[in-house]
Amino acid sequence: MSWQGAAGSRIANVELTNTGPACRLAVMTRAQLIDGHGTILIDGPAPTDLTTLNVAPGALIKTMVRVGNYCGPVPGAPISLAFVLAGNAGRISARAVSPTDTVGLPPCNGAPGSAGSIEMQAWAP
Repeated sequence: MSWQGAAGSRIANVELTNTGPACRLAVMTRAQLIDGHGTILIDGPAPTDLTTLNVAPGALIKTMVRVGNYCGPVPGAPISLAFVLAGNAGRISARAVSPTDTVGLPPCNGAPGSAGSIEMQAWAP
């Protein structure tokens, strides 16, 4: 996972490699910005696209996630992303760039406590 800044937002490019057997993954999952303690800082909406993607063993899939407007308390490093799997099948957490990474924390562009935003593109080969 790598972060980039963009007009008050942060954008992450995320790659996922299937280290297990072939599986199916929803192309859209609920994205979450999390801190080093696993605390959800910004929680994305439940996906409405129920399309799935076949992921072969060893296959690499990618997505891009944009987060904006974090106006909460100071989180614990590192800042990362998680993806909630369909059907309460758990959550995949992205590996942070470094143990002290806070680059993914977007600036507060509103009043203290105002809602943040997170959106992802569909997983794709």
